[in-house]
Amino acid sequence: MSTTTAAAGLNEFKVLFATQFSDSCFRAIRGVAQLADAFRMHVTIAHVGPAERSVESELRSFFAEADHYPSRDRIRLEGSPVEALATFARSGAYDLVVAPRTYRLGLPRPLHRSTRAGLLRASHTPVWTISRGLEEADFRRAYKTIAVFVDGREQNMSHVEQAASFAARVGAQLRVLTVVPQVHEDALVAHPLLRQPLSAEVAEERIHELLGGWSRLPTVDVTTGTPDRELPKMAAKCEADLLFLSETQSCEGRLFRQMRRAVDQSPCPVIAVPPTASRWFRERAIAGPQAAAETVRLLDGATTETAGPQAI
Repeated sequence: MSTTTAAAGLNEFKVLFATQFSDSCFRAIRGVAQLADAFRMHVTIAHVGPAERSVESELRSFFAEADHYPSRDRIRLEGSPVEALATFARSGAYDLVVAPRTYRLGLPRPLHRSTRAGLLRASHTPVWTISRGLEEADFRRAYKTIAVFVDGREQNMSHVEQAASFAARVGAQLRVLTVVPQVHEDALVAHPLLRQPLSAEVAEERIHELLGGWSRLPTVDVTTGTPDRELPKMAAKCEADLLFLSETQSCEGRLFRQMRRAVDQSPCPVIAVPPTASRWFRERAIAGPQAAAETVRLLDGATTETAGPQAI
């Protein structure tokens, strides 16, 4: 089933809202409405399921407020949720997939690939998600603070670039968050191999190196510990409305296990960005020279805030 009201315009922000009609999906409607307040947006509400009358009825009634949007449609897909949604997102050149944690798709299990991580990798599209912070997140206010996590090992900075462009587009401040590990004997052996900074000062220097092409730098917040414990606290402290992560941070190895916990504990929605994501925020939302001017405008002065004990 597909219900289309208006074709997406060239300069519209295209959002694919994946729903299983769970409580989490209903609560995430407020997050999509917040995006609609900030952008000229086309939203597609998609469900993966059988061609049953009850399913199509749920799809028609879910997120009834979207019927008042100038550009929206609804579609039912068949097959594996990850494969069906990823294929549809790629073919439709969507800019963002909204995928809150949903119990009907199953909770992440040990040694089992997260549905959201699989969707991020397969769709090559940024994924908006939220877990435990869904009930308390304030989606009624306009975006004020956009946070982005940098761990000092990035080879690709597209998630930082898109966070900066998003912040410029909505008139919000940008905060770079980083966590340095506690120094102990194992860290002295392991972390040099991972090229991760071991002190707040080195972390700040590394971030400035990574953002060396920017004429002005954003505020940098540094603390000591592990990302799964500290990142949610940092996001709460700076009152972040969105937290940007890279695909590598979201999907790989031991850091993925830590970051999955950080995502689940985040007080605000998380946008995970693959390196192959579309450049919508830079090329369409703020086109041409205006993009650079707006990005420079928001990066107003470099400051560094630290929290907790300093690593040596």
